[in-house]
Amino acid sequence: MLKDTERYIPSEDKYLEAFHSIYEGLTLGHKAILNKLYQHCYFMKDNRRLRTWELSEAAGYDGDSSGQIGHLGASFCKFFGGKDGEFEQPALAIVNWFVDETNGYWYIELIPEAARAFKRFRLETIE
Repeated sequence: MLKDTERYIPSEDKYLEAFHSIYEGLTLGHKAILNKLYQHCYFMKDNRRLRTWELSEAAGYDGDSSGQIGHLGASFCKFFGGKDGEFEQPALAIVNWFVDETNGYWYIELIPEAARAFKRFRLETIE
């Protein structure tokens, strides 16, 4: 199992390949999660991080979406050829997790390489 500091982060081009390969097969909720994460990367300059409940709300899920983020990350792990246990949490294939030292809440954001690739993917296919 890789430690967070040693984990494999694919290149922007590899993430772009992944989006082209798996995006159409994602659930509407997973697409909504990606879109919400993307919006925070590019339109919320001083607030790139989100709480999981904010992603749940965007995707129309009740409760916490951390399990859904794990399922989304598993899709990327599979594309990248990750082996069982390579990522401590499958979500780490697509997001970074941060704890706020002041309030103890966990926040997430897209891995920068994934964010740039998703921006390119949207320009090429969605918009």
